[in-house]
This record gives sequence, C-alpha cells and structure tokens, in this order.
Amino acid sequence: MRSRVDVIIPTYKRADMLDKVINSVLTQTYKDVRVTVVDDNDPNTEWRKKTSEIMDRFVNENRVNYICHEKNKNGSAARNTGLKNTNGEFVCFLDDDDIYLPDKLGKQVKYLMENIKRDACFCDYKRNGEIVRIEERKDFSRDILLGLSSPQTSGIMFRRYTLDKLKGFDESYNIH
Repeated sequence: MRSRVDVIIPTYKRADMLDKVINSVLTQTYKDVRVTVVDDNDPNTEWRKKTSEIMDRFVNENRVNYICHEKNKNGSAARNTGLKNTNGEFVCFLDDDDIYLPDKLGKQVKYLMENIKRDACFCDYKRNGEIVRIEERKDFSRDILLGLSSPQTSGIMFRRYTLDKLKGFDESYNIH
C-alpha cells in the first residue's frame, strides 16, 4: 500500500531556485507526492511577482499547490499554513534553496513503513559538495545549541499525526 507524501515548501525572497526545488520533488522515484508552496512574500513586492511567475510554470501540474500569505508572517507560519492545507500520511518540509536527491522520499517512506513505532526519520545531507553524516540518536539539543551537525528541516520526514499532536510549529520563532 502506497502512502501519500506532502512536501511543503515555504518561500521568502528566494525565488531563484524554486523551479529546481519543486522539480526535485516531482522527479522522485517515489511518485505519490504532493507539493505545496507557501509564498510568504508580501503582496505587491518584486519577490511575490518573481515567485508567481515561477509558479505559473506549474499551473497544469495537479501535484503542485500554490498558497500566498496576505502578508509576510515567518517560516514557522508558512509551514503551518502548508500543514493546514495538506492531508498526506507523511509530511516533509523543503527549504526553497535545497533540493532532494531522487530517492530520498522513497527511502524514508520505506523506513517508516517498516518501523511503525517511529514518528519521524531523517537523512544525511550534502553541503558544498560534502556529505554531512548525522549520527542516529534521540536528542540533538546539545548539537543544535553548539552549531554542530544535526538533522536539517529539509531532511526530516514526519508522520502527519506526530505534527498534529505537536500542533505544528511555534510561530513566535522567526526561524528554527
């Protein structure tokens, strides 16, 4: 049984890579995916115009949804808007300057289907051409506070019920 994955892409002042970012999701080996782009740019700005122009390229792609905030709120609010407008069993977040390797979603869905008691999983990532390996552990608080390697938002896949239980992201934080 295949389970749908929702990939939420919040975007703010970085439309340049958006086409490539979205296509990194649409070309996954795992095909049962939906992309929701949440435009957090203020209306009447050049950034909103650029983002809208790029999103026009996907107007006939039924796996892509485009939502515009009425004003800039912040990344946490954009992620929550995406959560409220999706319903897949699994949820990922993808920053507007990151891309997924072709089998990322398939491997994570497989892992979570085989490890039913796990609420989320994460993966290593590349930065400046170098692979950053993340040690498996339950608590990354120390690593995050010290600026050490830790799971990146774009590398985590959640079971939706986990995010629902957490009530999404705390919107009082501008980032992280």
